[in-house]
Formats: sequence, structure tokens, C-alpha cells
Amino acid sequence: GLRAPARGHDDDGALVADLFTSCLTTPIHMALRFSCTSPLSSVSADMIDKIPGHLSDRRTPLGELNWIFTAITDTIAWNSLPRSLFQKLFRQDLLLASLFRNFLLAERIGRFYGVRPVSLPRLPRTHHHPMWDAWDLAAEAWLAQLPDMLHAHQQQQQAMAAQGADGVQGGGGGVDGGTSFAQASS
Repeated sequence: GLRAPARGHDDDGALVADLFTSCLTTPIHMALRFSCTSPLSSVSADMIDKIPGHLSDRRTPLGELNWIFTAITDTIAWNSLPRSLFQKLFRQDLLLASLFRNFLLAERIGRFYGVRPVSLPRLPRTHHHPMWDAWDLAAEAWLAQLPDMLHAHQQQQQAMAAQGADGVQGGGGGVDGGTSFAQASS
């Protein structure tokens, strides 16, 4: 759950609840949105939502970001928690570990907005851990590349769609297509 705003920044409890829920369910998107709040950033929330790839595939941009986030939050937890609690929360169950990793993010972002998420068991404060600087650096590097990456991805998708359309229009209707089929079946 969440505690009431410490500095009175939130007049709308729904905003805080949505922030907390989003940190738990879509941590990479929330962490990147938090990183690009600078007025100098040319990256929009819509662009972040279009990062190509899958969380579970490290060979994709989204998967690589997830891998970095996991390594950093696990390091923060390892450095901040008693070993037995770390083992219980971060190594015994994959879903529980994911939720507690994401909780660390919720604590960090919540602090910015003057709220403090609470958990059972109670975790030490980690919003100021120096490993967050490593995340910020990685996020900034990815965000700087994101406009070009999305443009290249869009061009690749358009090229694939054009090839698919050409294949549908010209596939199998000509003499070569019929000949190949006849040879293969005889």
C-alpha cells in the first residue's frame, strides 16, 4: 500500500494508486517515463510504449532494458536487505521477486512525488541507493537512441509489409510457380 503524501504534493489519491500499480505492473515503462521527465527530452510516453521487443528476450531493446533493470534492482536489494530476507523475497519465487524489484522502483518514484510505499515485510529505504545512478545512465543512453531506433524499426516493418504484399500479389500465379508445383508433385 501507500502512505499519504509526505509533502502534500498529491491532491488526487488515484494518481498515487495508479503510479504505484504502474510501477508494479509495467516497471520498465514507468522507469523510462520517470527518466524522461526533463523538458530537454525529445522522448514522449508514446515513444516509450513503442519500444520494440519482448521483456523475456534479451536480444531485443525491451528485453535488454528489463535485464539491466533486474540486475540493478537485485543489486540494490542484495546491498540493502539482510541475506535471509533477500533470499526469501528475491530468490525463492520468480513472481514475488519481480514484484519486490518493482516495489523498489515504486519507492524511488513515489519519493519524488512525496509518498512512500510500504510493504510487509517492511523494507529499508532504497530510493537513494547509488545503483540508481547506473539505471539513470542506462536509461538516458537508451532514451537518446530511441527516436532513431523507432524510425529504423518502422522502416523495417514497412519494408517487410511491402515484401509481403509483393509476395501475395505475385506468388504462385505465374508459369514458374505452376511448374515448380507440378515438378514437386510428380
